[in-house]
Amino acid sequence: MTALALLVALGVAESTARPDLLANEASQPCAKSWLGYQCTQLVCGRIRMHWSLGGPPPTGPGCSFLSTLGANSTAKPGSPDPSSSLLHVALQTDVGGYVAVSWAAAFGVMAPADAVVGFAREDGSASVRAYSIAGWSPNDVQPDAGVDVTHTGLEAGDNSLTVCFTRDLTQLGKQLARPVSTLDITVMNFVASTLPFKQVHLMRGDYKCSARLVLARPGGGADDGAWRPGNTSGASAAAEAAVVSEQLSYMRAHGALQLTGWLVLVPAGVLAARHRWLFAGYNLQGMWFQAHRAVQALACVLIYAGFILPYTSFDSTDEDEAAETTHEDRLRDPLLQTHASFAITLVSVLGCHLAIALVRPKPDSPRRWIWNLLHWWAGRTLVLLAVVNVCIGVSLWRRVSASSGAGFLCALLVFGVGYAGLSLWLDWRAPEGRGREGHVPIGGGGAGHVPLVGLGHMPDRHGRPGHSGEVPLSRMAAAGPGDSHTPHRHHMQEGHAYEKIATQG
Repeated sequence: MTALALLVALGVAESTARPDLLANEASQPCAKSWLGYQCTQLVCGRIRMHWSLGGPPPTGPGCSFLSTLGANSTAKPGSPDPSSSLLHVALQTDVGGYVAVSWAAAFGVMAPADAVVGFAREDGSASVRAYSIAGWSPNDVQPDAGVDVTHTGLEAGDNSLTVCFTRDLTQLGKQLARPVSTLDITVMNFVASTLPFKQVHLMRGDYKCSARLVLARPGGGADDGAWRPGNTSGASAAAEAAVVSEQLSYMRAHGALQLTGWLVLVPAGVLAARHRWLFAGYNLQGMWFQAHRAVQALACVLIYAGFILPYTSFDSTDEDEAAETTHEDRLRDPLLQTHASFAITLVSVLGCHLAIALVRPKPDSPRRWIWNLLHWWAGRTLVLLAVVNVCIGVSLWRRVSASSGAGFLCALLVFGVGYAGLSLWLDWRAPEGRGREGHVPIGGGGAGHVPLVGLGHMPDRHGRPGHSGEVPLSRMAAAGPGDSHTPHRHHMQEGHAYEKIATQG
């Protein structure tokens, strides 16, 4: 997991839990910890936190805790001591990479914050230490020597990782520039990974979430019956794996639809309109427009299908049901939010673009040139923004799938280089004026010329009859497929057949 990924994972959080429900829950006894801590709570689907407030640190092997409060304490044995500033924590998960917790300065922001990260080094030794999160840059995530993390421990098994430590809450308050009350709700962010620290990890909700806890919550409650390391059945694990595999297949389909729509079909439609001279060998003069419209319509179908897919298939409760867990708190990923915002903007502008295309002015409208500029440049801008968003999507795919994303990257490279090369080649091969801005021969009888009965000498850009048998494409582009530039009244009847064909688009 990279330092930036750690920032994303430990930073911004959101919760759907209601404050009144949390306050009511805080007055109820917390679940009993089998490690001997005062409380335990399943904070994520696959991350559990044990904690004790006050008293001595854990004394037994494997981060087990024997609660013996001081003689001067008014708290009952096994109950939290609200007057203490020592917080003893044990984090458990069923992945062997690392597990971490962070405290942010304010709810919903990433930095400043401090975190405690625990993992096993390659030599088998344990690393449990504090990290400071000062900003978005990877360089802003550094070990924090000013925060004491004491009585650390780590125990790794085949299907579990337990990390324990002690934090001084007064130091936590100084780091966050605000006091931390053990009687109030404290927001804490959690993350765990199957891979070693500082490597890309899966973005699964079971291993990345935010939770609200009251540290001084009374103890003595019954076992919550929720997940704990080692109690995942083979059937449950297989069901979880099947759900994750299905979600990844939907994500692949989403990426394929968007990449094909935005980077293959839309540019192809742009080339069909820009280089309409390619269709000069067909008797139907409006062929370029029909091709442009058909390709763009297919692109819109794929784009909107790919846009709807994440909302119907990505964020499903199937994973929670398969894992037999429920949790409402999820971490918000800024990169994912950026991707979603880009997508909403793109499909909204695309819808407006389609509406504008359907209400284009008449060819002889004096303001048709304004519509042309709007249509051309809106389309080009959409393609450029789509390229940016597709790149963001590939970055997200690499994190979600824990893969290199080589397939999507190769497709991006091939289509990008291919489109640029084809566009340059067509510009080089285009007749004088390069398509819509110049002239395309239509009546000389030579190669690529299309004889059009009844058109005679076409007018030049000033409306005067031409002598070269050419039609200025600037005029044709302004009018679209419904144009009929027959300058002389005695040609109108002869050119009626062509007009009828051309205006069918």
